[in-house]
Amino acid sequence: HNIEIHSDQSSFLRWTIALLLGGTAVGIAAPKNPHLPSPMWQLLSSIVGYTYFLAWSASFYPQIFMNYYRKTTRGLSCDFCVLNVLGYVCYTAYTTNFYWNERIIAEYKQRMSGIDVDGGTKQSEITVQGNDVAFAIHALFMASLTLSQIGMYDSFISRPPSRRVYIVLVCTFAFCALYILSTWIYEGRIDFLGFLYVLGTIKICVTIGKYVPQALLNRSRKSTVGWNHWNVILDFTGGVLSLLQLVGDCADMGDWNGITGNPAKIALSLVTICFDLIFLIQHYILYPDVDDHHTTYAPLPNRN
Repeated sequence: HNIEIHSDQSSFLRWTIALLLGGTAVGIAAPKNPHLPSPMWQLLSSIVGYTYFLAWSASFYPQIFMNYYRKTTRGLSCDFCVLNVLGYVCYTAYTTNFYWNERIIAEYKQRMSGIDVDGGTKQSEITVQGNDVAFAIHALFMASLTLSQIGMYDSFISRPPSRRVYIVLVCTFAFCALYILSTWIYEGRIDFLGFLYVLGTIKICVTIGKYVPQALLNRSRKSTVGWNHWNVILDFTGGVLSLLQLVGDCADMGDWNGITGNPAKIALSLVTICFDLIFLIQHYILYPDVDDHHTTYAPLPNRN
């Protein structure tokens, strides 16, 4: 077990250096946010943002490679994977529209505008950045790939989603359809900005809901074998940096509406940090598996 801890420390150091170097390189080369008044924070925000993008994006790969080498997804919650895809469908629609849709951007500024200290009109800028969009699109693809591995290695017949997940899917689609229909009937138009906030709220709820089955599965098995702890460490790193970028951007602009106007990002960061701490406690304190280092990539027997 001591060997595993030393190996984890060495791997963590290598990952940290790689993420810092990669995030710094991409952050320097990528376009900066022109709405940030401080040139120094424009650079730092870009570096922090793309470091979080790399950390959160990299968090998908350990689980995918583990499934590939073990030729099974046993130990990985199917409910978690289905809800993950649903959440990132919502988050991708949320970020891409806030970043590229000029109609949404104009409507956001009009809705969030206020009075500044001089008595003039103050417009709030959207805090969704390019690294948020890049992460959402990449995450949707990788979450879909992870879900497909269940069908590839174990089949959805033997490992189907639970009835609760089907209920969540039906209720989600029904609520979205009802919101669109109700705004069209009562306002004479579809409130697309409001609908994006609905999608952001769904993403937040799904993020909470998707982690619970995995935490309960780890507890019932008294083990975290099959649930790669490296994706948790990377996920935690990305959550901290995403929160840092959002708070830093708002502080630099002197406009805290950027937090209330981007609830999905701050809630996603906070929920991710909390649950990742739970998973790390499960892995290192509650269920420290002595043989995990040797059995992580070993094929598990089929139980007919």
